Amino acid sequence: MFNCKDCSFAKIENGHQEKCLADKYKYLQDDKDVKTEDGMFVYDRLCLYKRSAEWQKEKTTEEKLEIAREQLFPNIGICLDDDSENPEDLENIVNQIINLEYPKGKVRVVIYSFFTKAGARIPSILTKMRSAGISCSSVFIIEDKVFENETSVFKKLAESTFLTKLSSKSSVNLQKSLEEINLKFNDELKTILVFKNEDAYFINKTYVSQSYLEFQDYAKMQKSIFNKVTNTEYLHIIK
Repeated sequence: MFNCKDCSFAKIENGHQEKCLADKYKYLQDDKDVKTEDGMFVYDRLCLYKRSAEWQKEKTTEEKLEIAREQLFPNIGICLDDDSENPEDLENIVNQIINLEYPKGKVRVVIYSFFTKAGARIPSILTKMRSAGISCSSVFIIEDKVFENETSVFKKLAESTFLTKLSSKSSVNLQKSLEEINLKFNDELKTILVFKNEDAYFINKTYVSQSYLEFQDYAKMQKSIFNKVTNTEYLHIIK
């Protein structure tokens, strides 16, 4: 059982907690009635907003909430599969990424492409993204159907909270997707493992780490994970 003891956002009066100033308690317990122990709220799972009583003590509650929220924006790892015969398809998704209204430091991109096909043009695309503040790199395929090709991609995205592998032909609204992921994961503290928007699946990285070796193929793993979470609270469809 978790509790609000010594949390910067716990409002205490006469030794008893009266309120969660971050307004997150309602998302963290299963019952409608407030549960307390030794005068403090208790809840059913980890609260990502819990901070020590001395944290940012000189700030107002509103300022502290904004700082905490910014710290909790999910890291988004994007693998862009350069699999279209039309180079403009990759450029279109890259432009979506560059124009995102989302903390640039929270987005990392790896372009996945055959060296013989794109070795000359990918560096300029990477330079374009880096100029916009996007952390990015590439993995070139020299020999097809080699296990290490994909694993090298996701090693570069190891710090991600959610991962997605996008075909350059994918239909996806990245702005809407990231806004919804942040809303559910950060603001509402939901335990969602997979977000789906059009052709794109954003999968919790821990779930990927637990599942990938069983398949050694991202597409097969993604399909299996999606089937497991379908019709459960762990899947959220972004419309």
